Amino acid sequence: AALLLHGCSPPTVIRTTPVATASPSNAKSVLAEPAANEVVIVINNNAVAGNHAGIFAGARLNDPAGSYLGTRSQDSNWSGPSLADYVEFQKEDGERIQIYRFKLAPGDFAAIDNRMASAGITPPLFCAVQVHNLVAGLGPFGSLEKVGWTTPASLARQLDKLIDGQAAPGECVMPDNQAC
Repeated sequence: AALLLHGCSPPTVIRTTPVATASPSNAKSVLAEPAANEVVIVINNNAVAGNHAGIFAGARLNDPAGSYLGTRSQDSNWSGPSLADYVEFQKEDGERIQIYRFKLAPGDFAAIDNRMASAGITPPLFCAVQVHNLVAGLGPFGSLEKVGWTTPASLARQLDKLIDGQAAPGECVMPDNQAC
């Protein structure tokens, strides 16, 4: 039943309020918000196949088949989605949260942002498929072809290939900003 509830959240939302400045006491979990031309893919990888995948394009969040927006919006003190808050929410399943960050050329970023803006509701268990297909074929994701099925762990392995090497177009960090 819990998996079915994940499909109840709106698929995409844009942050319209500024993110509160974090205090030094929680600095270990402070992650820089995505830049205006940055795509950030968050993989909750605490199970064999992974638990969940979500994506930010600048201020736009797509949490396909996820419960983050629905759950967090019930808190009257919540100021809206942020990368740090999204990652903390994912840590309910464990500490293995991989944050993949890629700066994109304006045209590639706009194409991904447009895909996210027009994304519909994602069925339960298809979060990684949605994230994969949102970026497939564009910019640093040019080698990724659209898929009919994948898991968060498999998506992470595909992204690991993209960040391997000295001239990699992106990076992977854990919630404490240490390299994956």
